[in-house]
Amino acid sequence: MEQLDLFASLGEPEALKPEKTITLPKPVAGQWAPTVAKPQQPTAAAAAGPGRRAEFSMRPADGPAFGEAIASAWHRAHGGNRMEIPLGIVATLALWPLKGHARTLADFFRGLDAQQLLACVREVAAYWWMRRPDLIDTASVLFRWAEEEEKYTQHELHAIRATFHAALDHNALDHTGHEDPEANSWIDLMSWTITSLRHHTARQGLGEYHTPPEVCDMMAAQIIGEDPEAIHEGYSLLDPCAGTGGMFRSAAQHLRGLDLDPAKFTWFAQEIDPLAAAGCAVNMIVWGLGPNAMVACGDTLAEGDLWRRAVEHRRVMVERRDDVAAQMAIAYAVRRAEQLIGAASEAT
Repeated sequence: MEQLDLFASLGEPEALKPEKTITLPKPVAGQWAPTVAKPQQPTAAAAAGPGRRAEFSMRPADGPAFGEAIASAWHRAHGGNRMEIPLGIVATLALWPLKGHARTLADFFRGLDAQQLLACVREVAAYWWMRRPDLIDTASVLFRWAEEEEKYTQHELHAIRATFHAALDHNALDHTGHEDPEANSWIDLMSWTITSLRHHTARQGLGEYHTPPEVCDMMAAQIIGEDPEAIHEGYSLLDPCAGTGGMFRSAAQHLRGLDLDPAKFTWFAQEIDPLAAAGCAVNMIVWGLGPNAMVACGDTLAEGDLWRRAVEHRRVMVERRDDVAAQMAIAYAVRRAEQLIGAASEAT
């Protein structure tokens, strides 16, 4: 297993608000929408030779089945009411940086004990914090629990490991383990997991409703259109009630169908629920939405446009990341100098 390099490609371009913004609306209750064809799922890679298995499943579990499997494993193991733990497990697998080896990685994770799995959660959060500190700070609720390893009982550690295994058994890495972000964007695993973990009454109280992906696909196609000349790289897309970013997923896939790179657009999401906003931040990385993808957690109706808050948050977090990187580099240099001095002293 390769060691994660926390210092590779740390450059962050400055986010600039483009001159034209496309606001993605929400479907009106009772609005009729024609059924659209579901995009074809990526197929498994062909075996490289006799006795070699395909790294990706030909028939990965769909979104509802995945969400139900996570919720069932967590509750069956009496994991408790901390939704951020099973959500963080899904986020960890989705964000794992080594791509293209779903079956091999699944075997690797299955061989780890609970303490080692907690270390994986911390490591993947640190890896992406060095690259997208603003998004990982927004998503930090999904990873902070892994720092409490000494507080967990054996029963709780069992629930964490069981949920990891459920996510692996239901193809989390098949959905998010591709090198091409387009292949990682067919299903919003974070949304299906939240929907399954959160009780229907709680969702009603929060006014939280999962927009079916087929409806998102249809709306994105209607809003963006089919003319690549009518929209070009540099435009921005805004969702004021983003949830985990389902409309962005559909819009990004539609742009790819027009031979446009979503990473060259600006994506700005606002969401009132911290867990959903955290899931959206994770998805922006998984779906390859690029360096100008940002999330603000706040009440759109009460606070309005939170763009400036998001830009300032990004600036602060990038500066903090750069300070930490500089301190770590200095500490490494000092340690290296001490080793060289010690070696020279022994030689004399």
